[in-house]
Amino acid sequence: MLPENIPTVTLTARYLTPDGRPMSGTVEFRPPALLTHAEADLFLGGPTRATLDADGRISVVLPATDAPGWNPVVWTYTVTEKLAGLARGGRTYQIALAASVPAVDLADIAPADPSTPQYVAVPGPPGPAGELGPQGPAGPAGAVHSVNGHTEADIVLGAADVAALAAASAGAPGGVATLGADGLVPAAQLPAGGGAVASVNGMTGDVQLTADALGALTPAAGDARYVALGAAPVRSVNDLTGEVVLTAADVTAVPAGEAVLLAGDQTVEGTKTFAVPPATTAAPTTDDALTRRGYVDAVSSAGTWSPSAMGFHGWSFDPAASSANSVQYCINGWVYLIGIPLHAPALVKNVVFYVPGYAGNNALSSSSYAGLYTEAGKRVGLTASLTTLIPATEGRTVICPLSAQYNAQPGRYWVALVVNGPSPTSNGPAFMRGASMGEAPGGSARMPGRFIRHGRLGVTGQTSLPTTFDPGTVVADSNAIWAALS
Repeated sequence: MLPENIPTVTLTARYLTPDGRPMSGTVEFRPPALLTHAEADLFLGGPTRATLDADGRISVVLPATDAPGWNPVVWTYTVTEKLAGLARGGRTYQIALAASVPAVDLADIAPADPSTPQYVAVPGPPGPAGELGPQGPAGPAGAVHSVNGHTEADIVLGAADVAALAAASAGAPGGVATLGADGLVPAAQLPAGGGAVASVNGMTGDVQLTADALGALTPAAGDARYVALGAAPVRSVNDLTGEVVLTAADVTAVPAGEAVLLAGDQTVEGTKTFAVPPATTAAPTTDDALTRRGYVDAVSSAGTWSPSAMGFHGWSFDPAASSANSVQYCINGWVYLIGIPLHAPALVKNVVFYVPGYAGNNALSSSSYAGLYTEAGKRVGLTASLTTLIPATEGRTVICPLSAQYNAQPGRYWVALVVNGPSPTSNGPAFMRGASMGEAPGGSARMPGRFIRHGRLGVTGQTSLPTTFDPGTVVADSNAIWAALS
């Protein structure tokens, strides 16, 4: 069996005698002495012999002579016919088998005339179609096959076949009218009564219609009633023309569902920030109603005095709880810290002390100050020198203005005080302080690590107040000086 990569051609033939009887014998196909096929690693040689069957037929499969890979490249088969009954036994000729024609009959390629060449090429595949030739002349007219759908041999058409009226219906009742010589319908073909107009809007004779007769306006009356197209007073609305439909945005307004009403009940959603807080004079009637600060202060401190009741934003403690028999003289150069809580935002303008007395005649040194610090130890306010702010007195509330007002937020603050000048044990200002019990006043009570309500800085010999300090360095002190913010 030949390898699959070698194309083959099926060659057939049939041999008959002139009277139609099958011939007998063999047909031999012989390639050149020895062929080689490199791709198939093959040698090919020797004859292939086909014997005629009972019908005088042969069929043999042979390698195509133009398959790639043959050596020699160009070669042919030598065909030898050995047939019984022929004078010289047969003939010999050459053929080529093209791979493009996989089946061929030997009668199509074998020479039949001794004068023809011995080699007959195998017919190739059909070539491409040629260009379209010019159009031929028009043929004679064909016969009519039908008329208005009629196909019988002798066609007779009626009026209905051509969508017409029969001539007999012209001028006849139920038919159509005809025209006279004057181009009008003869009177005889008109309905009874002659078809004349009897009246128009109740008028007879030579009728002349007016606007009033028709219930219409005269041109002048119409012009007076209606505005001319170009004379309309309004031609556009907010640059819109045609069928104008305005929205809130067109008139720079807020949609009704998005505005806060000035009257009536309404549900307002989302977070709202007021530049000016809402004010009211009414007391709340439910637990979740908004109210005014004065009401809260009055209720939260009902029956007691609060800082706001005395004009302060906050104080270190109620001055009524101060010691009745002892005051605080400050050691020169010590920085005393007095804690004051603020529960609401406040504009702090002053630091306030109460001086129940002033011993001696020696004035304070100019290096005496009071200041305001945040819980983080940052100075946010400073007074002028206390020399002119704390006079000799037998009891006075001393107001010490800050050099700059401070917008304080809710939180805990320290009022700082440093005094220099008079001896603290014999003269100088005496500051009101809280009642003492044991080694420290009760106002210093706190849980460990919490804000030190009364304390001082650990450094001494100070002649000014620091810009900042570390709250962790504050030393708890037993001197509970009273101070307030206003």
